[in-house]
Amino acid sequence: MRVGVTGPMWSDSLAANVIDTLSAMGHDPVPIGSSYSLGGPRAARAVGAIRGALPGLDERAQQRIARSALDRECEIVINLESRLMPSVVSHLRSNGVKVALWFTDAMLSMWRQMMLLARYDAVFLKEPHLVDRLRSMLDLPVWYLPEACNPRWHRPVVAPCTERFMVIAGNMYPSRIRLLERLMASGIPLRLYGPGFPRWAGSTPLRDVHTGRFAFTEEKARVFRSAAVVLNNLHPAEIHGVNARLFEAASCGAAVLTEFRPALPELFEIGTEVLAFADFGELLSQAEQLLGDASIGAKLGDAAALRAHESHTYDKRLAVILERLS
Repeated sequence: MRVGVTGPMWSDSLAANVIDTLSAMGHDPVPIGSSYSLGGPRAARAVGAIRGALPGLDERAQQRIARSALDRECEIVINLESRLMPSVVSHLRSNGVKVALWFTDAMLSMWRQMMLLARYDAVFLKEPHLVDRLRSMLDLPVWYLPEACNPRWHRPVVAPCTERFMVIAGNMYPSRIRLLERLMASGIPLRLYGPGFPRWAGSTPLRDVHTGRFAFTEEKARVFRSAAVVLNNLHPAEIHGVNARLFEAASCGAAVLTEFRPALPELFEIGTEVLAFADFGELLSQAEQLLGDASIGAKLGDAAALRAHESHTYDKRLAVILERLS
């Protein structure tokens, strides 16, 4: 089956994982563009500055996504972006293409909620709270679908818990910065990966422990597995659900210490596959335990990888999407 996939195609991106997995499943996936990068990288800032004020321009520019899917004769399109215009979805469906949205961001990233006006065949969300509200109030074709891991990229590749650091990978936003500063002040050794700090973050001692680089695919697997503990704190806009980092770190065999959300116990067994915290005291005590005894983290990581590879792969998630569309 030929499946069009929207989304930015950088290393280990959601779109890259989806395309890699669809190919491994025997389908014919094709990237058809991204609504976030219209106009190419050099024009991205200019386009971003005017697209909010001129939605008609945005709508016309996005038609290239529909044309790409139709020119490539896609039977299905899996859209991974919330800002794809409703007219693009309608154009695809009027030409016989089935279209699904898999929205994997926090509710904060719903932008103008254009996704709710689009006539999707199916919508999949990783936030159970949002699924309940949209079903009960708007009668939309919405289903809960958590994020996932890719065992071809996210797997144990080195010995566990050999580096005596707490590793954090991801964006540095204010609530995360404040939490990490508090951990550092409490004596927790940190090592940070990701895009670095925005200018407005100002002076922070965290800059001294940032590696200045991203960790993707094989390096991500090595970094997570070798860390004494991988911290997965969640954005405040994550209400009941969890994020992709949880599944990736678990799949790599990391000793994961994650912030608790109501969906967590259905995904991993707390205490034997991952550790969880609800306040700073729990976070600090469990971090100190993992940093002090590598054998605890090693057992957690081994169990987490088995669970992730068994239950939480992109293969399983995409099978749900394709079955619903068929």
